Amino acid sequence: MNFDEIVNTAREATGLPDPDRDTWQEGLEILLRDHAKADVLTERGRGIMKRRYVSALATRMQVDDYIRNNPDVIETPVERPVFILGMVRTGTTMTSYLMDTDPANRSLLRWEAYNVAPPAAAGMTRTDQRCLAEKVADEELLKNNPGMFATHFEAADGPTECVHLLAQDFRSMMYAALSTVPVYADWLLDCDMASAFEHRKRVLQILQSTNPGRWVLKMPSDSVFIPWLFRVFPDARVIWTHRDPYAAFASSFSMRGQSRLIFNREMDIDYMRCKWPLQLSLHLRRPLEMAKERPGDIYHLYYDDMMSDPVGEMKKVYAWLGDDWTGVAETGMRQWLVENPQNRFGKHTYSLSEWGFSKKELEPYFADYLKVHPVATADEA
Repeated sequence: MNFDEIVNTAREATGLPDPDRDTWQEGLEILLRDHAKADVLTERGRGIMKRRYVSALATRMQVDDYIRNNPDVIETPVERPVFILGMVRTGTTMTSYLMDTDPANRSLLRWEAYNVAPPAAAGMTRTDQRCLAEKVADEELLKNNPGMFATHFEAADGPTECVHLLAQDFRSMMYAALSTVPVYADWLLDCDMASAFEHRKRVLQILQSTNPGRWVLKMPSDSVFIPWLFRVFPDARVIWTHRDPYAAFASSFSMRGQSRLIFNREMDIDYMRCKWPLQLSLHLRRPLEMAKERPGDIYHLYYDDMMSDPVGEMKKVYAWLGDDWTGVAETGMRQWLVENPQNRFGKHTYSLSEWGFSKKELEPYFADYLKVHPVATADEA
């Protein structure tokens, strides 16, 4: 797996020229150097990662080609988008799915993330043939191994993370989690994210050209990149989800650790313990600073409150946004809750100790956050 191989495969798959800007090259080059040096990917893992990189680059090529042929799409504004962010495993998925049940909101659907151009025809975001094909693949996975979704499940026609769009500029937290890429993981925390967020905006402009609506988007790592979020989307509103950071930390380690075994010969716990505490703490530190600058643009949504009364909490969110609370929205949310109970695909168990951490050891990472949002409830030493 090398740079030329990935680029040439994407060119062959699309029949299109390289993206209009070369901002994607730096991240891909760093990733490939890290893979070569760490040498932890299995043969299957290398194949999967190569396909992901090719798919990301091919989608980027298709987006640029679509805009060349339809330049008017990028003249339309992305107005007052809503971004759901927070530390990983704090309820961002549940919040995005509940808001997606309201037809007044527009989500980025999982199948759309790598099938941007051409966009779905009007009214066909969930009946497009590309969506239906992804749903069939989902059904096969669920039938053969439902337990693999105990930690996290996204339907093909359900809302997904914009992490996939940033991946098309090769500046995505997703890549830092899947394998051992230490240089990339460090670079990503402080690199220039402008090109990735601008690409994300162009994707939204393409998708809304045929199926408009007020965007409600989810990505926990928007927390780390929140300054870029407001630079590219200056009228954005943010829903920040809060949960006991010790519990969220343990849950995220468990979820990410299990997924790493799909790609790598081993989990590489040393890498996880070295890189992820700082990264996860920045999911709290950076929005904490931004909340001082833009307090009126950030809503604080607490996990425990959501678990006890999700519809009631959604009503409060709508009031803050100034949105109408309708019977259609409430009925859709209540139906989703009935159809998607917690632990639907199995119970996810986790603890700090299984990863060699104690609450005391992690206190420096979370102390400033907990002074403002005292949500810690874990008793684990």
